[in-house]
This record gives sequence, C-alpha cells and structure tokens, in this order.
Amino acid sequence: MKRFFCIALLTILSACTALPIPGLGAAAGGIVPVPLSDARILFDIQAFAGQPITRAKFTDTWQREEYALFRGAKARAEIVYIAATARETSLDATVSLKSMIGKWNFNASSNIAWGEEFKALATFGKVFVLPYRHRDNSCIGFSSEWATARDDPEVRPTKMIFGYYCEATGTPLTAGRVEKLVDAIEVSRFAGGGTTSVPISGRIDRSGGGIGNPGFPFLLAQGYLSEGRSFVDRNY
Repeated sequence: MKRFFCIALLTILSACTALPIPGLGAAAGGIVPVPLSDARILFDIQAFAGQPITRAKFTDTWQREEYALFRGAKARAEIVYIAATARETSLDATVSLKSMIGKWNFNASSNIAWGEEFKALATFGKVFVLPYRHRDNSCIGFSSEWATARDDPEVRPTKMIFGYYCEATGTPLTAGRVEKLVDAIEVSRFAGGGTTSVPISGRIDRSGGGIGNPGFPFLLAQGYLSEGRSFVDRNY
C-alpha cells in the first residue's frame, strides 16, 4: 500500500511521489528475542526481584517495539515500548486507557471493575493511570507519550509506553503505592541490568497462558512532510 505525497522541487519539478506507509511494509526479521544488551524496559520493584523477564521485539524501517513480561509469585505486568526510529516519522495512537487495558489477553476473559483515571509522574514524564479490579487482582493500566517530533504538523510523539500491572491482593492499590509503581518503570538503553532475559521467538498475540496482546506489533509509525528542517535518526 502506498501513500502519495505531492512534492514541489523548486519551481522546475512538480509531481506526486509514492512513498511507503510506515508500518505496512514487510517485517525486517519479524518478532525476535531481545538480548539483555539490547533491552529497553525496566520495572524495578521487589515483586519481580530476581525473576526472569520475558522479552520480544519488532523492528522495521520506521519503528522499534519492545514487549516485556514481568512475573512474580503474586504479581505480573506486561509492557510495550514503541519508538519512531526514522526521520520525519512519529507515532499515531489515539486509544483510550480502558480500550488498551481490555485488549491484553490477560484482561480479556473476565469483567473489569474500573476506578478513576488520574495522572502520575515517571522517569520519562507524565503518565496516565487507570486503576481496576480483575478477578482477584488489584491492577493499574498506564500509558505515556513523549519526545514530540519537532516539525510534525500534527505534533505527535516519537516515543510511547503502555501496559498494565496486577497483583493478587484483596485490597485496592493506594494512591501512594501506585505512584511508587509508576516511578519504578523506566525506559533505558541499559535496562538489562542484572536480570535474566527469557526470549520469545515468534508471535505474542495468542492467548496461550494468558499473556500477550493481539495487537503486537502495533505499527504506529507514520511519516510526515517536514519543511526543510533536518532530522537525525532516532535509534533509541
């Protein structure tokens, strides 16, 4: 599929040039394991201390998407980090927190009791948080966008993170506890740390074992026309 951009080259050439739509091309290697040296997502809380982290990633010309599954004896979290990695490319996502939470395979099989959405702060900036109850779990869903593309006419971000955290407890998560949980989520080139990474090789959109998300990879990167301003590649 092609998107047609009309480009005027000085006053001499005027034509429509066909450019590929980011995210709709063939996957460059598909979904592959993530070695610790290339991991980005870190969730440093006691519930996951010493536990292996299951990771997978997808990359193509325009974006990098990383999936991470954290599991402890009574807690679990699934997180996706997406970054636009090409010039004149940003992320186009307009999904509500409720919709995002419900699409995870872990959350899709039962009724959810929703709390009230609020904002918190993490190392990468403002995070939207939505508490909810799921089976016998107290949970939060969260999402954040940052690093706005400087000359994107639609002022879209180049980085985003979203996911959920659940723990088996009979009491709701307090506001103070939620703040600490959100603050413990990081995105870094050095997220591997001292953890163990268990690879997923293949698709993670199936519901086997109650993990994964049928939307992965989400392919949110969209190209835009800048006005002559130079961009460096964002290989973060």
